[in-house]
Amino acid sequence: MNKKAFNIIGWMLLIVMGGSWIVFGYSSWHLLLLPLSYICFSINDGSFKKLRRLSISQVFLILFALAVSVGIVFGLIQLANYVINDKLHLTGVIKTFGQIIAIILSLYPVKFTFGSIVYKVYGDLNASKS
Repeated sequence: MNKKAFNIIGWMLLIVMGGSWIVFGYSSWHLLLLPLSYICFSINDGSFKKLRRLSISQVFLILFALAVSVGIVFGLIQLANYVINDKLHLTGVIKTFGQIIAIILSLYPVKFTFGSIVYKVYGDLNASKS
C-alpha cells in the first residue's frame, strides 16, 4: 500500500474520532482509534521500520514508561475531577471548560516524561546505527 494512503487513513481516523467525540461524547473505542492513527502516521513517515531494531529491554522500557504515563494521567485527571466537582462545585459551561483545561494540563507531564524516554531510545538506535 502507498505511504500516502496511510497518511490519508490516519487523518480520516483522527477526524472521525474528533467528530464523534464532539457529537456523541467520549467512548471507549477512542482508545483504539488513536493508536491506529498513530501507527498509520508512523508507517507514512517510515519510523515504523525503526521498530524492528529495538531490543527486548528497550521494548520493555517503552512499555513500562507507557504504563507509568497512563497511571500519571489517570491520577491527575481524577485529582482534577475531585477539585472541580467536590471542592470548587463548578457547574455548566465553566465546569466543561475546566475539565477540558484539566485534561490538557494533565497530558503535559506525560508528554515530557514518556517523550524523553522514547527520544532517548530512538537516539540510542541512531547512535548504534552510525
